[in-house]
Amino acid sequence: MFFSGILFITSMVAVFNYQTTLYLVSQAKGQLAVLTSAQSVNDSCLLNQLSPHQRENLQLVERIKKYSVDRLGYLPTDNYTTVFVPTEDQILWVITSCGAYEFNAYQWSFPIVGKVSYKGFFRKELAEREYNHLVSMGYDVDLRSVSAWSTLGWFKDPLILNMLDRSKAGLCNLLFHELFHSTYYAPNSVNLNENLANFVAHKATLEFLKDDTAAIRSYLYNQEDNNVFSRYMLMKKNYLASYYKHIKNRNEKHNLKLKALYTIVDSIQFLPLHNPKKFTARGKEIMKFKNAYFIDFQQYESLQDSLENVFNKFYAGNLKIFIERLKLNKINY
Repeated sequence: MFFSGILFITSMVAVFNYQTTLYLVSQAKGQLAVLTSAQSVNDSCLLNQLSPHQRENLQLVERIKKYSVDRLGYLPTDNYTTVFVPTEDQILWVITSCGAYEFNAYQWSFPIVGKVSYKGFFRKELAEREYNHLVSMGYDVDLRSVSAWSTLGWFKDPLILNMLDRSKAGLCNLLFHELFHSTYYAPNSVNLNENLANFVAHKATLEFLKDDTAAIRSYLYNQEDNNVFSRYMLMKKNYLASYYKHIKNRNEKHNLKLKALYTIVDSIQFLPLHNPKKFTARGKEIMKFKNAYFIDFQQYESLQDSLENVFNKFYAGNLKIFIERLKLNKINY
């Protein structure tokens, strides 16, 4: 995921309003704290506190980076040569928002990156303040923690310790996604950027682990469930968008919305999932965040079928050529 708030070029801050300036300064402090506290991947003190699984994943990182450059055409970076050990389980919180009866994501504007439909915070209390502010204005708001972000090559992104707890394929997918943001980024195009990063990371993970049967099998098993759930959320988002337009009685609109959301939540148990328990617990988030819960699926998953068609039709499944064309901004999408 690309974390918009970190791009804080001070010479440009003056053109933005006071609140944006305060926000960027706060993000600068948070990012600086992460960068200055990160330890080298070769630091003996760090290595001694890692579990065997974490050390194994750490050894994998440089291979992933080398593969991304040599075999996929990513731009080289100095990212992930350090590890940040947070004092809390999660260190970054992200907000997305939209109207109570529509799905046009609320947007913030920042230097360089333009308009983005999410906003990150290094301090949870600031994220909660923004959450409450948007709710008070009548928006639906989603607030969640994330464990990774990209600064588009402006800074030396560290590994966050809990990234090393992921499965082998999970770490591959995450790093291919975040590293891609330093290779390709289209301003004012969050949905395109995140959908492309998701698509490329999935294909890259399959290529990188093609000889590791166990890792691929586990990855695809989980991916099947994720795809089923994502498609269901996107389908229901489109249904709700149409449903809201046809509610005539304004006084009943809120209650009818809650009933529709509850029906969506109740139906999750009937989806063809390998591990249904993993997803049924998400019902509470849907009822709390309402329309905003669906924005993530719009940002990360809504273009996957179109990208798959383009990838196969115009690039014959060749990921490196696909990425090279993206870098030249000469791709069909």
